Amino acid sequence: MTAAFIPDSSDQPQLQAIADELALLPAGGTLYLQLPGHAEPLTLSPVMVRLLRASVKALLEGHAVTLVHTEQELSPVEAAQLLGVSRPFLISHLLDTGKMPHRLVGSHRRLALTDVLAYKADQERRMTIADELSREAQALGLY
Repeated sequence: MTAAFIPDSSDQPQLQAIADELALLPAGGTLYLQLPGHAEPLTLSPVMVRLLRASVKALLEGHAVTLVHTEQELSPVEAAQLLGVSRPFLISHLLDTGKMPHRLVGSHRRLALTDVLAYKADQERRMTIADELSREAQALGLY
């Protein structure tokens, strides 16, 4: 999904007013959105506030703003850092063996963030189980 928003000169006063108000909001501050027909205002999440600030700034500068829906992808270096392993280990032990899915963009590998996080969660779960088994074995005098 892609949506483009192109500023019009008639939008400038309202954009400036919004930018001025957002400038008064401290970092991490709460922003509320009052919608017609709703008694209670909506609280905007920090990511929505950042999106609004960046969009208003770009529109005020006369730029079009385009929203593009994409899945977050990582390079092998980024994925290896997230997993705490080396890039060669990631490639030879996880990607080339099919333990972790990836796709090729030209000759470059790309991994979905969701796949990397799922693998990390599974590894952490396995380590927790192994630690429990070791503690039980020690408690029973088997180790």
